[in-house]
Amino acid sequence: MFTRQLLVLGPELQERIFSLNVLVAGCGALGTATLEMLTRLGVGKITVIDADIVEVSNIHRTHFFKREDVGKPKAEVCVRRAREIGSGTQLEAILDIVDETNAESLVKGKDFVFDALDSVNSRLILNDACVKNGVPLIYGGISGEYGSAMYVSEDGPCLSCFMTPMEQVDSCETIGTTVTTVTLVASLQVQMMVNALRGEVPKGLYYVDGRGLSLQALDIKKNSLCEACSLHEFRYLKGIKTNCGLIRVKFEPPSLERPFVTRTSDGLIICHENCFKKLGRE
Repeated sequence: MFTRQLLVLGPELQERIFSLNVLVAGCGALGTATLEMLTRLGVGKITVIDADIVEVSNIHRTHFFKREDVGKPKAEVCVRRAREIGSGTQLEAILDIVDETNAESLVKGKDFVFDALDSVNSRLILNDACVKNGVPLIYGGISGEYGSAMYVSEDGPCLSCFMTPMEQVDSCETIGTTVTTVTLVASLQVQMMVNALRGEVPKGLYYVDGRGLSLQALDIKKNSLCEACSLHEFRYLKGIKTNCGLIRVKFEPPSLERPFVTRTSDGLIICHENCFKKLGRE
């Protein structure tokens, strides 16, 4: 299956890819594209975490979702479609969010963590967990026809060097994108992993302009006051208040049906084994 790829990567690098254990955090537009590429590369084990369900608006920009998947858990659909590729990759779906209660346990033992989240607050928690535990984090972000990617190691710079939490009420604005931009950013993220395995660790923040057809590498300096990679305080692992996205809630669903979904006055309740409230971006 990997004969053409072996001509480029060589057997030693391919064997390393076969042995990898990675986490894909988020399985929306960016997560599905990243997951597909990692599976086709032959990554040995991939864990996917996402508590959301597929919506009609997800379909146009995602690699795996179809109309028949609407209402189903994203992570389960992602894993099912990835298995159909038949690469031999071991896949696991976790129906949960990334927050302070589980971030460290999710990243421990992983060779790489891919950030495919759509919340600054969640990715700051993930960044803290990765830096603290010495696990490389490969960040990806998208806004319209523009995107960015960055390789984060425990030595820094890291995302906390230049990102801050979004706690204001108006931080839930929906930002559009296209499948082409999604694919460009996912390709950058996965190539960063491949280059790192070669010993060519990517430096800086890579900014892609899909409309202008340009790619820039921006020099990001380590912030000497960064609470993660410089001061090792990891304050986001204690939690961040958030006003949008999925949050963990206590809720008793009236039926055993899973996923159980119901709309409330201030959001959407989604229950798997645990329950979550989806705020904003409705």
